[in-house]
Amino acid sequence: MMFGLRLKMCGPATQLSVKAAMPHETTLVYSEQIIRQAALGFLRHTLGIRYMLSLGVVALSFGWCVVQGMDTWLAGMFGAILFMGIACAVALYFVHYRASLRKFRQMGSPQATFRIDESTLSFTSAIGTTTLQWSVVKELWQLSSVWLLLYSKAQYNILPLDCLPPEMQTCIEQCVQSAGGKILGKT
Repeated sequence: MMFGLRLKMCGPATQLSVKAAMPHETTLVYSEQIIRQAALGFLRHTLGIRYMLSLGVVALSFGWCVVQGMDTWLAGMFGAILFMGIACAVALYFVHYRASLRKFRQMGSPQATFRIDESTLSFTSAIGTTTLQWSVVKELWQLSSVWLLLYSKAQYNILPLDCLPPEMQTCIEQCVQSAGGKILGKT
């Protein structure tokens, strides 16, 4: 393997496969803006388009009832569903935002060293070091300005995209896939 490249036969044609050199290390720099973007991206991705469309339909139905002057149980039901739907979305956002912000403030310095190799990933900051096997990463969400490494439906690490060199991004994708995790594209 020269320069981290290898040729791999795929049927009648050859395909160039990039295998990034291991290990990789970079400094992740966090800010409140990055924390907000991650929490908002997590919210959008978790709720999905169906939730937003459903809320839109309920809002239109409630609006129609109000315009028609209906003050029946139907208008009250649409109003209550709309209120609860919005309240749940806002609560989900603030729960994740505040938890991430609390960790950010505990760090002291807004920097962490992120190191990866074929079998592990580790984060080191002023509050400690965490080393994990790639197999604990269930999904990689590739948002526009951050990547989220999800360990469960509600637990994730934030990777600011500006801090990840392209070869490290490729390596992360390969390691997540090799360990059986899913990669969900940009949203």
